[in-house]
Amino acid sequence: MELIEIAQLVTGLATLIVASVLIWQMIIQKKTLDIAHNDADANMSLVAMDTRSRTNEWFADQCTPELLDKFENDEGLDSLTKKEFKVVQTYFRNTFRVLATEFRLGRLTDNNLQYYRGHFRWELDLSKRIFREYAEKYQLPFLDKSARESMRYTGIVRVMNEILEEASSRKF
Repeated sequence: MELIEIAQLVTGLATLIVASVLIWQMIIQKKTLDIAHNDADANMSLVAMDTRSRTNEWFADQCTPELLDKFENDEGLDSLTKKEFKVVQTYFRNTFRVLATEFRLGRLTDNNLQYYRGHFRWELDLSKRIFREYAEKYQLPFLDKSARESMRYTGIVRVMNEILEEASSRKF
C-alpha cells in the first residue's frame, strides 16, 4: 500500500466519523426541539385556560341578576343597557379571541373541529338569544370579511355558522 492510498483511507475514515458525529448531533437537537415544542404547547394551553378562567370569573362578577334574567328569559340585545351590552361584548370578544388564536396556531384541530364546536356551544352559549344576536350582528360580518381576506379563518367561521344554525334553526 502506498502512502497516497493510506492518506485516502484515513481521509475517508475521518469523513465517515465526522458525518456520524453530525448525524448524532442532529438527533440530539431534534429531541431538544421536540421537548421545547412540547413545553411551549403546554405553556400555551395553561395561558389559554388561565385567560378563559379569568374571563369567566370577570363575566360572572359583572352579571347582575337583571342580566341573568335577560339570558334566562331569552331576551335580545335590545333589552340590554349600555353597560350590559359592554359586558356581553367584552366577554364574547375575549372568549372568541382565545379560540381564534388557538385555531390560527393550528391547535386542537381535527377533521370535525370538535374542540371549537364545543366551546361555541358552552362558552359562547349560542343557545342564548343575546349571544346569537351579538354573533350575527357584530361578529359574523367581521369574521366573514377576515375569512375572505385570510383563508386561515375560514374553518372557524364555518364552525360558528354551523353552531348558530343549529342553535337558531336558521341558515347563515
